[in-house]
Amino acid sequence: PIGENGDVYFRITSLENETSGNKDLQCIINCGSSTADSGKLVIDTPKILTIATGINATSGTVTSSSLGMIKINLKFSELLLDLKDLVGNSSTGLNFGELGIVESSDITGKTFYVSDINGLLKLSALVGKVNTTTTEYGVNCGYNNSAGPAVPFLGATIQMLNDIDCENGDNKDNFSKKFIPIGYYIFKDDIQNSFQGTFDGNNKTITGLYINQTTDNAGLFGYVEKAEIKDLTMQNCKVVSTGFYTGNVVGYVNNNSSISNCSAEETEVNGGNYYVGGIVGRVEGTATITNCYNTGSVSGNYYVGGIVGYVKGTATITNCYNTGSVSGYNNYVGGIVGSVYGGTATITKCYNMGSVSGDFHVGGIVGYVKGTATITNCYNTGSVNGSNCVGGIVGDVPGTATITNCYNTGSVSGDFNCVGGIVGRVVESVASIAIVNCYNTGNVSGSSYVGGIVGSVYGGTATITNCYYLKTSSVNASLNGVGVNNGTLTSSSYFGTFSSAESGLTECNDSPLKEFAYGKTKLITVLEAYRTDPKNNGSDLKSWVDGSDGYPVFAL
Repeated sequence: PIGENGDVYFRITSLENETSGNKDLQCIINCGSSTADSGKLVIDTPKILTIATGINATSGTVTSSSLGMIKINLKFSELLLDLKDLVGNSSTGLNFGELGIVESSDITGKTFYVSDINGLLKLSALVGKVNTTTTEYGVNCGYNNSAGPAVPFLGATIQMLNDIDCENGDNKDNFSKKFIPIGYYIFKDDIQNSFQGTFDGNNKTITGLYINQTTDNAGLFGYVEKAEIKDLTMQNCKVVSTGFYTGNVVGYVNNNSSISNCSAEETEVNGGNYYVGGIVGRVEGTATITNCYNTGSVSGNYYVGGIVGYVKGTATITNCYNTGSVSGYNNYVGGIVGSVYGGTATITKCYNMGSVSGDFHVGGIVGYVKGTATITNCYNTGSVNGSNCVGGIVGDVPGTATITNCYNTGSVSGDFNCVGGIVGRVVESVASIAIVNCYNTGNVSGSSYVGGIVGSVYGGTATITNCYYLKTSSVNASLNGVGVNNGTLTSSSYFGTFSSAESGLTECNDSPLKEFAYGKTKLITVLEAYRTDPKNNGSDLKSWVDGSDGYPVFAL
């Protein structure tokens, strides 16, 4: 490990030609090639370096029974150290085995490597200040840092050298070797030990990771802040928790963090409480989530999402998708995000193909928007089912939402009220929603307040522009695609079934809408015309092309 001035510490374990008294020691370091193995120094030139230095012994004469440390000031290109070689701990710093004791502050800007489950366990011990020898992996694989300093790895990089098999086999029902997540946050006691560095998955795969706990923060990483997690695949993993904040990759993301190019394949996430996601359980602070996907099942109680369970801070979610089933035992369930609550989410170029089910506030993309959500170029093809406030794109909006260039083809059903092909309900006087250039062909059904576009505008303001739904797709639908309107509704150019007795709205008579009502050939024309019209500022909108069934889809 390298100190602030390029100091390198070595522990001397034996002396040849031992003599009494304080002597200088000649140290020959054979580094092999410029691609030395883990645990060695990579030095450009020379490959064999001879250094004369004084021995910094703890006391008295250096003998074989009182060997100390040598400190060498050395300039080299990179340090390679596999975390599996970390052993023990010390009150004065981290004991890196043969490489000596180094203060945790010395790791900033350095790269460390993990190559197996031992390295992940030791990383967990260092970050969380915990004893990972208590897991079913056994004392020979874990690392006890419960008495040592917590190491957030701020400014450092952890890189996977190869795929890591967690030795649990392929049957998730028989997993036994449990992992302790990397980092945690005990909310009620305000105790935080977070990972704050960069974890570079190096396009490698972690297979068979198993977490089963009753405490908060479940995932490969329990709690991260100011961190970057990238280029990682989680495969055939299982994460079970009855606490808060559960996800395959991270349970809780906070403060200027990013998750990119991460995936969960054939995994299972089961959170018995709040904030459950296929990739991330909860986002607070500022976070970006890019190019991530989940194909495994996700289930939880409240705030359940195929990618993220809950957004309270500012989240930018781009190019993400879910194909696994997403189910909530109660409320706030979405194919991409369960809930945007008091925060801001920008969701772009995302889609859901998995079934989404819950009780109240269920959506194909987002279940519930209490904060602000901007949803652009997104679509849902999975079935969406719930009791109340169910939508093909968003279930319920008591906040502010803008939905542009989106579509739903999945069936949308509610046992009771407020069911819509795009949005289930707009509610509360402060609510505001704009739905622009969208369409729905999915079957929409419910007991009452059912609409091909919106189930209910119950307070607040809704503006619907250039949106369409298939006339035959909605059961009990009325009011130009809006089930019931007790708020302020501004509509133009969308087609539905109508009941003049319920509203003063008049039927749109322009021919493209009529043609869509009885056929699909003109729908792509009107959607694409709106997108390309300069006055609509559609430069960021994805273009529409014919899909395999004749209905428009987004161009690749």
